[in-house]
Amino acid sequence: MFSYQTVMVGPLCFYTDYKKYIDGDHLKVEGSKQPCPKNAAIKKLIASVFFMLLIILFSKYSPDIIATPEYLELPLFKWALWWFFVIFLQRVQYYYVWVFADAVSNFSGFGFNGYDENGEEKWNLVSNVYPIKLEMAQTFKETLDSWNVATMFWLRRVAYDRVPKNMRTLTTYMLSAVWHGFFTGYYLTFATGALFTLAGRYARRSLRWRFLNNSKLKFIYDIVTFLSTKIALAYAALPFVTMHLNPGWFCYKRVYFCIHIIALLLITVLPKILPPEKKENIEKREEKKLK
Repeated sequence: MFSYQTVMVGPLCFYTDYKKYIDGDHLKVEGSKQPCPKNAAIKKLIASVFFMLLIILFSKYSPDIIATPEYLELPLFKWALWWFFVIFLQRVQYYYVWVFADAVSNFSGFGFNGYDENGEEKWNLVSNVYPIKLEMAQTFKETLDSWNVATMFWLRRVAYDRVPKNMRTLTTYMLSAVWHGFFTGYYLTFATGALFTLAGRYARRSLRWRFLNNSKLKFIYDIVTFLSTKIALAYAALPFVTMHLNPGWFCYKRVYFCIHIIALLLITVLPKILPPEKKENIEKREEKKLK
């Protein structure tokens, strides 16, 4: 409650980190110069202004428009592109507020997180989103790893690491849904997200290792997984940003729940047709990397 830098929009910061900041202990690093947040904070401020301009320029495009007659009359491909675009704009709103809050924290001296392997200062202690990493992610998991980072870390500690292995994904997603509130759209999105996370895991185990020995095929694989991830993200997020059952459910019905069906097939059928790599082969490949 006393962390004024993030009081309006977050992100979450842990009490121990905030106390170190208040006491001045967060800057005490042996054998190093006094860290300065100026460069990191200015970069984040510039990025937040860019995101704010995008919001201003495209503010009239709300997610609900794709369920209006005007957009439903478009060819299916164009309609799908609009679906993707309006969900991207929703992400930009979060990028703006979280990156701006991060910049404010850094300007106040909060957010120092030590040094990287090259000796560069890290001011990412309260960074809650990594827009470039998220937009370039090739799996659903990579996407989530770059989104609402502080809350994801909290969910891992209070839920994911405490429940049986076969229930971790679903339990964590459902806790996240309850934590957000009781709008129907939240539960539809998080149930879909759990399904997509599992589907991505099964697909990666069955497919990725088959492309590693050929750089051209690996490049094609990377492109396909990148596009698939972007489609899955836009598909899953629609009910969340509209909060209610519709227009998300309506749009899912319009495309015959096709992405849900593909995800189920990746979990149930793909491993039988294309089995995952054997453990001994994985171990041999890891040994080669170490050598």
